[in-house]
Amino acid sequence: MIQRIQSIYLLLVVTCQSLLFATALATFTSYETSFNLSLMGFYKLSSAGNEMLINSYALMAINIVVILFSLFVIFSFKNRKHQIKLAAFNFLLICGFIVLMFFSFDNAKSLLDNSYNTQGAELSTTYGIGMILPILSLIFNFLALKGIRKDEELVKSADRIR
Repeated sequence: MIQRIQSIYLLLVVTCQSLLFATALATFTSYETSFNLSLMGFYKLSSAGNEMLINSYALMAINIVVILFSLFVIFSFKNRKHQIKLAAFNFLLICGFIVLMFFSFDNAKSLLDNSYNTQGAELSTTYGIGMILPILSLIFNFLALKGIRKDEELVKSADRIR
């Protein structure tokens, strides 16, 4: 199970998606106020405390589903045909997560432009590592899918030889 390269790739998917809980997707700075977009939500940062402006429960839920589903794909190694279908579905889940992540980013940016940027100050955006991690997860999932297909072809060719 773990000795197969696709299991390592799927563990890297789990690691990348898990790191999203600890990293910021983006930080916005407008005039004297900073805002942080993370997997947990969109926060206005201040010395008095962080104020949640938008929650990201859907984003967090899909991330948890991707993590659990990736682990399920790893442990369904006995049936490679089924594992190929599960890995392909996990690929679609990660694509949906990326789309939702960019939708949340756009939603946060439009909220800032409409509500908090009334002085006409320029809004600076700093992208965090959290914007790259889901794309890495997508690449690792693709590599795992490719490895599973390669194993299946190897087993089919060995069956033909017998």
